[in-house]
Amino acid sequence: MYRVEVEKGNMSFSAAHFISFGGKCERLHGHNYAVSAILEGNLTEDRYVFDFVELKKTIRRICDRLDHHFLLPMQSQHLDIKEADEEWEIRFENRRYVFPAEDVLVLPVDSITAERLAEYVCGQLIESVKEQERLSLTSITVGVEEAPGQTAFYQHPFQRDKIPGSTP
Repeated sequence: MYRVEVEKGNMSFSAAHFISFGGKCERLHGHNYAVSAILEGNLTEDRYVFDFVELKKTIRRICDRLDHHFLLPMQSQHLDIKEADEEWEIRFENRRYVFPAEDVLVLPVDSITAERLAEYVCGQLIESVKEQERLSLTSITVGVEEAPGQTAFYQHPFQRDKIPGSTP
């Protein structure tokens, strides 16, 4: 088994959010997030797990889409969310936020925690990886650091028995 890891450099983004949990809602704030990734698997015919250059480019593209937005958790059970007239209105109890639509990035998650962001970025990375490249991988782990010393990780294992044409 082999493993490659990329971190630092320009794999980062800045974004605003707030988290609602336990009947509470944080204040609106932002982070300078940093993304890292670990890919584990067997060597390809080209004798690498995954091309470092392509991996960093792919993560950079994902970070660019997240950069300088308010991140909206569309599946939140705690927020009342409405889109109208090129703006998003978000309510939590007596709080009301209104953002221009162009400043909002809607994510298919229930909360904008570092854990859910790591899962989202991992999903985006998996979608970007070609099927043939995926066949040699056994797992992808993505880390999202929201502050120095505070990183959340999400790992996606690949199960060979569920990929058509692969051997268990």
